[in-house]
Amino acid sequence: MHRLYSLLAATLCIGPAMTWAQTPSATMTNPKVSADQVSFYAVPLACPAAHNLGCGSAAKPVLLALEKKNTVQEAWLDHAGTTVAIVWKKGAAGDARAAEIRSIADDRGITLHDLTGEHRDKNLKSFAARTGWYRGAEVDRLSEEEAAVIADRLILRAARQAPTIADKSGPLRTAVANVIREQLTDCTTTQCREDCRKKIVDIAHKSLNDQEVNALMEAEKQGYRSIGNER
Repeated sequence: MHRLYSLLAATLCIGPAMTWAQTPSATMTNPKVSADQVSFYAVPLACPAAHNLGCGSAAKPVLLALEKKNTVQEAWLDHAGTTVAIVWKKGAAGDARAAEIRSIADDRGITLHDLTGEHRDKNLKSFAARTGWYRGAEVDRLSEEEAAVIADRLILRAARQAPTIADKSGPLRTAVANVIREQLTDCTTTQCREDCRKKIVDIAHKSLNDQEVNALMEAEKQGYRSIGNER
């Protein structure tokens, strides 16, 4: 049983989602902006349901709101969800920059701490290549990765109670991840989230036997965040 669970865990954790963050932005603008145009801020936008991953649904409104500011040219989030990079429009004065940051922090109820020294230098080097940085709606790619992590987690939980799910984990993972991605990127109401849960129930009934269905739905009821030693 333990060996079967370990094999299932290894299989689920290997997938294309882990390579998405290693590719440059699809809508990358000219990366050769002057260093004094770029500021970096520590932000609490990491995903609570997946380790070392930015939360796309939380970050998207922040990035889009920043780019509506008169002094902001571009706003980006790093893959881990811990740093926002802002490319200021040329000529944006320091006091205007500070005012925009305060405005976003107040409006969105988050903190943005200016990074300086070694922290700034490290981020500036990474940002120059735009690898692992996401602008605006591109953070939906982080939500896709989050959905895959959550789907893996639910299936692994269910497999503890119904080991036969292991034989069906491939198609099941894809179908469940697609619904969770929809929930993360498109749902803004309780009804939408409930509709997505019903879709997972429907997927389970189409793919699994009664014991497996019950195991998967019990796993879903425990929530999307990791419990105990879950990855």
